[in-house]
Order: sequence, then structure tokens, then C-alpha cells
Amino acid sequence: MSMGTKNIDVAAKRGPGRWFSVIALSSSALVDSMEDYGYEILWPFMYPSLGLEVSMLASLLSVGKFISTVTTPIWGAIADRYSRKTMLIVMTGIWGLWTGAIGFVQTFWQLLAVRLVASLGLAVLYPAAYSIISDLFRREERGKAIGVMGAFGFAGSMVSTVVLATVAATNPEAWRFGFILMGALSFITGLMLCFTKEPVRGAMEHELADVVNKENEFKFNFKKVPLLLKIPSYWIIMLDEIFDWIGFSTLTAWAFTWLDQQDLGPNVTFAMLFMFVGVIAGHLIFGWLSDKLDVRYPKYGRLVLGHIGLVLSVISTLGFLLLGGKSMGYLIVTGLLFGFSFPIKETGSRIPLLQNILLPELRASGRAFIEVIKGLILTGTLSLSGVLLNRLGDDLQTMMLLFVPTTMAIASIIWIFLYRVYPRDLEAFKAILAKQRQMILEDKEA
Repeated sequence: MSMGTKNIDVAAKRGPGRWFSVIALSSSALVDSMEDYGYEILWPFMYPSLGLEVSMLASLLSVGKFISTVTTPIWGAIADRYSRKTMLIVMTGIWGLWTGAIGFVQTFWQLLAVRLVASLGLAVLYPAAYSIISDLFRREERGKAIGVMGAFGFAGSMVSTVVLATVAATNPEAWRFGFILMGALSFITGLMLCFTKEPVRGAMEHELADVVNKENEFKFNFKKVPLLLKIPSYWIIMLDEIFDWIGFSTLTAWAFTWLDQQDLGPNVTFAMLFMFVGVIAGHLIFGWLSDKLDVRYPKYGRLVLGHIGLVLSVISTLGFLLLGGKSMGYLIVTGLLFGFSFPIKETGSRIPLLQNILLPELRASGRAFIEVIKGLILTGTLSLSGVLLNRLGDDLQTMMLLFVPTTMAIASIIWIFLYRVYPRDLEAFKAILAKQRQMILEDKEA
């Protein structure tokens, strides 16, 4: 056993606080997810209370999306250079009080201004959180930690749907308490993060574990960006994720409207809960499974699992759109399979694969760059889906059949290229870490 491996094993055994950090980050993800859907859920109660037009929601959502998208790379670079813990406490905890302030607005312009300021903190969490998790867990352990965070995050959308709508329905002004609640919960998760520890970048890498510390850890600088851009697997994963999310976001945007047209009765919402359960359970199950596969098959284990998820998403989407509208049974089965496919691709494969090829000091900025490109493209493709829907005479099923399985199938084809380049990129990553180790040792001797 090498000194680095030994050091990692000791850190793993002595680190029960790692899981408190994961729970704290996951709680932030839950609240973050609630905030993501808060406007859509509470808007039916907000606009009559404030005397606004229904269409004004589009402006609010667009401003928030634009601000969070363009600031993402900035937060990523900051997270790779400075304290990720401090940034999260301030921008996801304390800054979350701006969401609570929405409960006190009286006019549209006040609402728009607060929305703009609050949106500055919406893009901070995931790049910084994934970076922290990669420095708390070994390569072969990260899947289950990422899975817990993913499960919490998706649960937030379920909690917001039930809790916020229930609170808002009590009286015409009760929607305000929904925002105040989200702001308070955000502040509480910020307090939880105060009790976590900021890990050293690279502390869980086999090549660096026994030599790296706070004083000599490598940090982000712009001279290292070319290293990021020279990783073939990074570009393939980015392209794959973008095509896959085009299909996913299009389906989630229009699915409930389409189901409402199928006249399946009031049990449709209950049936869709199976899809949500599939996503939450899948994050936990496949995060754990991907770690097992990574130990046994380090080069191809997560790759194969991710490919299975991509193919399953195509099959389940076709089944959902062709059969789901015919009976509740088909809807439940295809929805559950689609729910499972999402965490297989994300938690089980894409996210840990990226952690395995990005240097510790480039992980947050690398993730953030993907998010900003993806966000800009998805904004355009969702608009394109609306244009296509108009051309098809509002035929939702045909539009989604043309748009969703096709883009997901393209993603599954793109994934094939990873089998060739990922093993090479993984070895190149280890070689760079070995050089960094040597640099640290030479500095100690100097």
C-alpha cells in the first residue's frame, strides 16, 4: 500500500464529519430546489394578490435564469481559488434571506428587483458542493455521497409542490409565508454549513493525500484553463449532457400539460409520484452501485452504467409518450423507468466521471462552465420546442416524440466515444497529480 493510499484510508476511517458535511450540503440542495420551483408553484396565488398579469411570470423567470447562468463561471472560479465553505455560507445561506424578502414586496418592480438580487446566489451551490465532496471522499466512494445530495435535491421539488401550494391555499396573502419559509430554511442550512470543515483540495487523491495541506494545495488560476480544455472526455461529457438535457427539460416542461389532455382522471398526479420516487431512489441506489463498479472495473464500470441509463431513458421516454396516455398502468411503469434512468446517468456516471478527470483546483470551474453553456442552449431549445409546437398545430405528443427521444438517442451515441478516450484521460489525470506531488516534495526539500 502506498503512503497516499494509507493516508486516504486513515482519513476515511477518522472522518465521520464527512457525512455531516454531505447532509448539510444536501439540505442546501433541498432548499435550493424548493426555490427553483417556488415562483412557478406560488405564481397562481401571487399575481392576483399583487394585481399583476399572468404573463409577467415569464419576465421574472427569465431574469433569474439569465443572472444565475452568466454568474456561474465566476462562482466556479472563486470556489476553486478561495474558501468554498465561506462562499456557500454567504451565498446559499445568508443570501437566501433575499428569497424571504420576496414575501414583503408590494409591486412588480419590487418583486423584479429582489428576484434579480436573489438570483445571484442560485448558481453557487452545485459547483462548490461537488468540489467539496470530491475532497471528502475517495474516487471509488463519491457516487454514494453525490447520490445522497441528488436525492435531497430532487426531494426539494416534491416538498415545494406539496408544502408551498398547501400554505398558499390557506388565504390570498399566504403565498408570502411560502417565500419567508424558504428564506428561513436557506438561512438555517447556512448555519449547518458553519459546522462543516473545509477540506484540502486534493486531500482524497491517492497521489497527493500524504503530502498536500492548506499551505501547499493547488488553486485555480487562468493559466490552468488550457488544461481543462485539452481533456477530450470533458468535452464529450459536456456535449452528451447538453443533448440529454434538451430532451429531459423539454419533456418536463410539457409533460403535465400533455397528461392533462389525456383525460386519465385525478390519479395522474399520483401516478407521476412514481416517477419522482424512481428518481429519488435511483440517486441512492445507483450512486452506491456505481462505486462498486468503479472499484471492480475502474476504466469502464461507470461508463457502462451511464450508457445503460442513456438507453433506458430513450426506451422509457418512447413508452411514456406512446403508451402513457392510454392507461394508468403504462403511465406508472414507464414513468418509474424514466425516473430511474435519470440518476443512473447523472449520479451513477457523469458527475463522478468528471471528478475523476478534472484536477482538484478545476472541478468547480469545470462544472460551472458546463452549466453556463447548458443553460444558454436549453433556454433556446425550450423556445424552439414552442415554435415547433405551433407549427404542429399544438400537437404536444408529436412535438415531444420528435424532440425528446431523438436528442436523448443522440446523447447515447455521443457516449460511445468515451470508451476510447476516458481511460486515457484518467491516466493523464493521474500523471498530472504525480507531477504535482513531486513539485510539493521538491518545495519541502528546498
